[in-house]
Amino acid sequence: MGMGAALFGCYEVNLMRTAILMSVLVCGLGCAPAFAQKPADCALPKADRSAIGIALGDEASAIRVIGRDVRTVMEPLGSDMAWTLFASRGNRQLLALRHHAGDLQFSFREIEVKFGRHDKKPAMLPVFDFVTDGGIKLGMKRKQVVARLGTCFKSANKAGNEVIRYEIEETGGTLTHPLLKATNMPQYYAEYEFHSGTLIRFRFGHNPV
Repeated sequence: MGMGAALFGCYEVNLMRTAILMSVLVCGLGCAPAFAQKPADCALPKADRSAIGIALGDEASAIRVIGRDVRTVMEPLGSDMAWTLFASRGNRQLLALRHHAGDLQFSFREIEVKFGRHDKKPAMLPVFDFVTDGGIKLGMKRKQVVARLGTCFKSANKAGNEVIRYEIEETGGTLTHPLLKATNMPQYYAEYEFHSGTLIRFRFGHNPV
């Protein structure tokens, strides 16, 4: 074989290798099927379960924080699904605890915290911020919240604000997730509302069943 033929053969081999490499790269970018999200990615191991020590479905924790003889605002008044309202020190934040019909008197299944005041002046608790067990509080940046809770959420627009929502749900009667087992509920949600990237409201708990 002459020198020219040898060089041409090497050129052909290198050309084929380059073509194969390019096809792999192109397919890797555009042809490969999307990977399904693993259930573990959405298990929410750091999901919020309490605020200022009041845990979902835990009557004892609520009594420790607000007492048995609390006198405050309830809305709607007389409802089996009423929200019990509290103000923070400085009267800048509102804490709302929702009781579900048929549950123990001081057991609350949904918790909401937001900026604002209430005309009826609910009872004031001795804290400036209503902080969750996961360290979430109003005024945090979006990236801080997502760093704590993960990216497995749905995003929606609400009057110009972004609301991100996390959910856990199990069907079939057997609860395996620690949070759901602890509260004996088949579903959990948590939503966080941001104005210009700053947390202005959050709410988490269990939908009525």
